Amino acid sequence: MYMDKRYMIYLDNKNKRYSPENHKDVLARIRSVLKGFPDVIVRDVRISSYFIEMDLSVYDTKENFVSPQITTNLNSVGSLLLCDDLSESKFCLDKDCVIDHAIYLFNLERYWKSHEVLEGIWKESTGLEKRILNGIILIDAAFVHFQKNELDVSISILKRSVEKLRGGLEMFYNLNLNEIKEDLGNIIEKNHPYTFKISLY
Repeated sequence: MYMDKRYMIYLDNKNKRYSPENHKDVLARIRSVLKGFPDVIVRDVRISSYFIEMDLSVYDTKENFVSPQITTNLNSVGSLLLCDDLSESKFCLDKDCVIDHAIYLFNLERYWKSHEVLEGIWKESTGLEKRILNGIILIDAAFVHFQKNELDVSISILKRSVEKLRGGLEMFYNLNLNEIKEDLGNIIEKNHPYTFKISLY
């Protein structure tokens, strides 16, 4: 049975061959090297310090659509690191576990996936917890735009995040919110996004 499946494909960028400024060129190049595969639709790409994240839809019947020919074609951009089948995403139900996993992904600059992981518990939350989770999700969203060189959009979303995180609460699960707000304040003051790591306590 045919179905439309969605994948995140990660190509190596550890030598920082590409940066967010190359987003449009890399997207065009990947679409060009995959144009011989009509069942593959390249939705978007995002450029991290470590990898190129490709968002694909595939009209697919196979368990693993990444054929040797696709891998060979993509090697001109970067070697294949990971193929993440989004239809198989399952997360631990414990909130501490989910938040820790989301921060692990954030620190790997897998912002889109971190956003997706947190969204599951955000939908089930209420009150202050929901607001703070929304603030963290907005940080992920801002850095997704940063990876596409959409700097003004990124800064605008980070400002919204600061508003959500505002208040007297210092710790949220294993996160020191004051440290996060300090990093966000520095970025907003400089008016230019840059990556940072979030510590777990």
